[in-house]
Amino acid sequence: MATKPDYIDQLGTLALVSRLRRLLNRMLAEGEKVYKSLDIDFVVSWFPIFHLLAYRSPLMLTDIAKALGMAHPSVIEVTDEMIRRGFIKSRKSEDDRRCRHLSLTPKGKKTISKLEPVWEAFRQAGEEINKESGNNFLEAIKKLELAMERRSMYERITIRLKKK
Repeated sequence: MATKPDYIDQLGTLALVSRLRRLLNRMLAEGEKVYKSLDIDFVVSWFPIFHLLAYRSPLMLTDIAKALGMAHPSVIEVTDEMIRRGFIKSRKSEDDRRCRHLSLTPKGKKTISKLEPVWEAFRQAGEEINKESGNNFLEAIKKLELAMERRSMYERITIRLKKK
């Protein structure tokens, strides 16, 4: 059953970011609902960092940011929250005291066994939605990312504004 077009839908590519944010917010809320329903103490936005540390730790903040393509301040914000909640620990590098090595705590390691079946269910549900939509959404996102690497949205907009 198709949903009725709404105002954001009617705006088309002008509201691309708003549309993606709306989809992201919905997916985040549904993910949080899954973890809550299973009584798993986990925040959806932690996923990429937690997963990376679960299988490749210890890592430095800069390595995490680089591996995930995230801004360093964003990684600090998420990891600080995970440290406060007892899922990861930080220790200063012996080589460079400015650098921190992050790894999972025993609580974080214990949580992995609860999360792995949930992550598999997320993966399968994502594949199902992707197939049901008739598109390869991940491939489409990759193509958008590559197009923006060739020329950013900022560049594309300013070029058009300079022509006027």
